[in-house]
Amino acid sequence: MRWFQIDLMELLKIILLGKESLIPPRKHYSRRLNEYVIYVIVSGKLDLIVNGKIQTMEMGDVCLFAEGDVQESKESSFCEYYYIHFKSDNIQEYHTPEEEYRECLNKKYIQCMKADVFSTSCYSYMQVLIKGRTHIDDDAVYSEITHILQHNILNSEHGIAERRFETSASVMNILFKVEKTCLTKASHKKKNNFKEYEIAKKIAEYIGKNYNTSICGTDIEKNFYLSYDYANRVFNKMMGCSIMKYRNNVRIQNAKMKLRTTNLSIIEIAMEVGFDNMHYFSRLFKMIEGLSPTEYRKKFEKSFE
Repeated sequence: MRWFQIDLMELLKIILLGKESLIPPRKHYSRRLNEYVIYVIVSGKLDLIVNGKIQTMEMGDVCLFAEGDVQESKESSFCEYYYIHFKSDNIQEYHTPEEEYRECLNKKYIQCMKADVFSTSCYSYMQVLIKGRTHIDDDAVYSEITHILQHNILNSEHGIAERRFETSASVMNILFKVEKTCLTKASHKKKNNFKEYEIAKKIAEYIGKNYNTSICGTDIEKNFYLSYDYANRVFNKMMGCSIMKYRNNVRIQNAKMKLRTTNLSIIEIAMEVGFDNMHYFSRLFKMIEGLSPTEYRKKFEKSFE
């Protein structure tokens, strides 16, 4: 199976973005690509010979072709599709069994969920893993993708930096949506993995929103209709730590942010992030960060002197 890893820390350079209708007897061009190309099929079908192999694309397909690919027209048929031509120096191509692709994708999302949102580490996951061909089954996602493309056709014809940025960002947004579709399909291949991933994700999101409240096992059972032991076991498997340890880590990360950006006292910060015991907060903070809250604040302040 062919798939691509695209680093999005640098903007994609969009060359062309538009919509094409092939009406018989007109055929698709035969050519060697000088850039990367994405097709989003709107209606009909498109038959091409790509690098000597027949490829049929139908409505709902999102297909990515690499620079250097040879496309030859197979036969004439009606097809309406969006096209995106772009350049990037940050794309790697892989040919592996689909199982290996699924493992890479799942691993990326689990690691991303564990990233510290108050540090630059979360930018390590600003990349997408895209199959050469992905079919979008979800009508809402497909509609959103085509709406984004239609909106950006005119933007792509402007030389104004602001418009070019908007076009590149929109295409990158589409790639994340396509990757998310791949993740869902990959997870469904292993139904238990998909179920466990969704449980861990929802619990992590719940903690992210409610970390400063007195979250306990009863709250988890009440909100997720699961026994706490089972939920904790699944969460530990996916995230590598217990639910309560994750809750404490989120509290400490938020405390770090407040220590760096506010003049609140350490007692006030401890209470704002969910600790009612100052000594426990200080002890836990030092256990996780290697510094006391006071030492952490002083160290951060010194970096600006």
